[in-house]
Amino acid sequence: MIGVFVSALAAGQAPALDFRLPKIARPTRYQLDLTVVPSMPSFQGYEVIGIDLQEPSDVVWLDVKDLTIQEVNVTVGKIRKSVRWHVTDEFLAVELTERTRPGPIEVGIRYIGKLDENSNVGAYRRKSGNDWYVYTAFTPIDARRTFPCFDEPGYKAPWEMVLHVKRDEVAVSNAPAVSTIDEADGMKRVTFAPTQPLASEVVAFAVGPFDVVDAGVAGQRRIPVRIITPRGRATEAAAARTATPEILNRLEQYTGIPYPWEKLDHLAGLELPFGGIENPGLIVYGDQILLAPQNQDTQPRQRRMREVMAHELAHQWFGNLVTQAWWDDVWLSEGFATWLGTKISDLELPAFERGLAITDVRDRILLSDSLETRPLRLEMHSRKDTEVVYDIIVYLKGASILEMLEDWLGPERFQRALHRYLTDHQFATGSSEDLARAIEEETGVDVRPVLFGFLDRSGAPILRFTLSTMGQVPKLEVEQDGRPWIVPVCIHVESGERQCRQVSDAHVELPLPQVSTWSWPNAYGSGYYRSFLAGDGLETLMEKGYNLLEEPERLALVGDLEGLTVSGALPAAAVMKILPEMIGISGDPEPRVESHANALALQLALISPEAIRGKYAEWVGKTTRMPLIKPEQAWSMEEFFRDKQ
Repeated sequence: MIGVFVSALAAGQAPALDFRLPKIARPTRYQLDLTVVPSMPSFQGYEVIGIDLQEPSDVVWLDVKDLTIQEVNVTVGKIRKSVRWHVTDEFLAVELTERTRPGPIEVGIRYIGKLDENSNVGAYRRKSGNDWYVYTAFTPIDARRTFPCFDEPGYKAPWEMVLHVKRDEVAVSNAPAVSTIDEADGMKRVTFAPTQPLASEVVAFAVGPFDVVDAGVAGQRRIPVRIITPRGRATEAAAARTATPEILNRLEQYTGIPYPWEKLDHLAGLELPFGGIENPGLIVYGDQILLAPQNQDTQPRQRRMREVMAHELAHQWFGNLVTQAWWDDVWLSEGFATWLGTKISDLELPAFERGLAITDVRDRILLSDSLETRPLRLEMHSRKDTEVVYDIIVYLKGASILEMLEDWLGPERFQRALHRYLTDHQFATGSSEDLARAIEEETGVDVRPVLFGFLDRSGAPILRFTLSTMGQVPKLEVEQDGRPWIVPVCIHVESGERQCRQVSDAHVELPLPQVSTWSWPNAYGSGYYRSFLAGDGLETLMEKGYNLLEEPERLALVGDLEGLTVSGALPAAAVMKILPEMIGISGDPEPRVESHANALALQLALISPEAIRGKYAEWVGKTTRMPLIKPEQAWSMEEFFRDKQ
């Protein structure tokens, strides 16, 4: 492939790139010098990129979009030369004066970029009152709108940033500022410390008349924490100011690795399209998530803020310290942040409420995933492909797979495996294969058949379970239709014992440790499958074992009932027999379980035949304790539709 590439150049034919950069060069460092005035619609930049040329070549390709390139020069050894260059689509071709041998070179680029006030990608600006602010949002491939770069996650390098801004404005970036020097025309030069190796998509800066709130220090290394707010809103940062230390301490304890960066700024962005952006050292949040007037703040808002904080801080290890090598593995960032952020948020709750949030995540995504819309991992061949790289499947299915692996392998062993994965690849990149290898090295279990089956196949299995007590050894028969999945099945039996076994065939018989009148074949509630209890298994479970299930197991059960009923696998009559055990006066004490059961009862109303609709409405009213709407109200519904015609 590389030989063809070089031959084409020798023939004077610049090869057309489609999406990926050719693997003939890697960045070793970036130096960025930007002049940013938020009230102006453009900024000026000069950049020096240290590059390791790994193959002989007479061209270097960089990613670039919507930048006006003014000058390009190349330094080889101590000789600096102006060179020819051209822009094609989203690429900048730097044409070397001769075929250059492998080794270090420097590329210098002077350019002008846009500060768009209508978009929220690249470097953009927003106005609040009379104040203008500049923010950045580069994920996944829009760093190239602000500086030429190797805009792929596998190309990590240290960054040095210099910002020239107005003296009365604040400039922040990933690293701490190390010097500020006044310049002419009311400007100042702010120089930031070099960063650790970062992917281009999480490089960040912001400029504007911000208020800076000191939030003390946090973590094992006592790193400084600040809340950065738009002018005049510092008082709205009271809750955010106190939230970081506890969250950070818990993440450090779980990962076994101190927070990797030199400072931590939480920045409130205006009109942010996401809940947060996990830039190392400069996490950006929507202002409504991070800030609130103290006299209007609520506990639910503060809890939501801490949940988002936990997610973005989890990214500092999963996504930033170790970055996915390519976007097909973006679940290693977002799935992990969702899973670990939820685990950390759970620690704020009483012990009996923990584990419910991640089970809810499983139930929510299983309902969507049952449509078999897409596998979790997708190939990326174009900008359009990246538009779905952050689909909800990546977040929620990724997190659900991790929860299933943890319960299958055991929390302590899984935690040790993740620590190995992080330490083996810190400040570099990792892949799903790297994760599987770390798990195998730490636990002795090859999870690849399970892991890659769930990553690369859309949908989820329905497992049919039949409890058999005939013969000398009690057993649980497991059946699945179609192409069998490879699934870890964890079983909860009458004695309270739980055991996990891997299922890989259309029909499997799992021996049980002892005779049991009932079984629940999704112990811990984390198996990423639907459990269909055949025969009288469901009624027996509800009668004899339901009250012995833990809260996440009961939540998974009602989630499976909903999924199986919606898909048509479970008759509505079978569900109606057991719903009273979950709702009503003698129903489930866990509100989430009762809420799901109530929702299922109301969903059944949508399919009830007209002839029995009145009887079903009466049954719902008695069972759920919800007040019934009188049938005579139907006339107002008819009137509404007449008015719309």
